[in-house]
Amino acid sequence: MAAKRMDLNKRTFCVLSGATNALGQSLALELCRRFAQGSLVLLLDENKQQLQSLQKKLESELADSDIESSLTSSPVRFVTGVLVKENAAQLLEEALKQDEANANSFDCAIIVHNEDDVATQTLLEPQSPLEWTAYVHRQLYAPVALNQRFLQCPALAGIEKLAVNVTSSLQLRPLIHNSLLCSCKKARDMYFRAMASEEQRAGVNVLNYAPGLFATHVEQYDLNGNLVTLAGLNVNAKLLALPRVQPQQAALKLINILEEISFVSGHDVDYYDTFVL
Repeated sequence: MAAKRMDLNKRTFCVLSGATNALGQSLALELCRRFAQGSLVLLLDENKQQLQSLQKKLESELADSDIESSLTSSPVRFVTGVLVKENAAQLLEEALKQDEANANSFDCAIIVHNEDDVATQTLLEPQSPLEWTAYVHRQLYAPVALNQRFLQCPALAGIEKLAVNVTSSLQLRPLIHNSLLCSCKKARDMYFRAMASEEQRAGVNVLNYAPGLFATHVEQYDLNGNLVTLAGLNVNAKLLALPRVQPQQAALKLINILEEISFVSGHDVDYYDTFVL
């Protein structure tokens, strides 16, 4: 596959899950700053109040940018969707239906899978079969179902598409206390790799992006209240020695990869990668 660059300054339909976490907020702002007039962004997360707060923040930030650039109206419209169980695919269809008058005039469609439970306070994996099933549904099945609906949506037929899977170079490796999370991460990584090959002829590009180790990483504790550090998880010392990253840095690096550096569809790219493909 040839290296690819994306022009983000297009009329775009964008879906962003995990929109209210630290990376999601930065991605939402930086992407929307680049989208062309008439773009529509669907923000997905589980907390309605946080979604509403994020929408107001984005509209305020973009309004300030519009004043500086002499635009009379914001180039981006927002729809928020509260995730309940596996309703993400339904929320996608409803967003396009609400915007039916403009739905067939998008030049590009982007979906960013950023949902995750990276920073939990207690390292406790699901214990019962029902809990395990619910966990896998949330981490693996639901994102895949949303992605399939995105690919097959009639309103988005025939336009350039990009799917970004936010992954983790750390969690793709075996980690103590993280067997199920690592398994789901690896399975998602393989799904998007395979999808890149299957959908190449349809003009779909895929990127697995690892945003690095965040400086905002929350301290985690075991069931006995003991602090568990990354150094205690049998992690490669070279990984731990890498500089910590701010969410905005990770968001800007992803955009730089898409617009300037280039990427190969289906490949994994890490924040710490400095080479040009």
